[in-house]
Amino acid sequence: MPADRPFPDALANIATAISDALARVLPDGTDWRTRITPVIEATIERLELVPREEFERQLAQLERLSRDVERLEARIRALEPTAP
Repeated sequence: MPADRPFPDALANIATAISDALARVLPDGTDWRTRITPVIEATIERLELVPREEFERQLAQLERLSRDVERLEARIRALEPTAP
């Protein structure tokens, strides 16, 4: 699995759990983990998940930008002429 995946341990744990469950109910001799891992990877990639730290960093940046926009809007309102 490539190192750039944000959740390699979680993916391995999910693949192992599903593989073990399939091995209990399906015929022996099939390596279900090898077969199920690409399916799980593709599904997770479509979800466009990000690590919590990245989410929180982006959220903080969005909050800062929102405050900046509010301040700029207030300055613009203060500069606009008032109606007589």
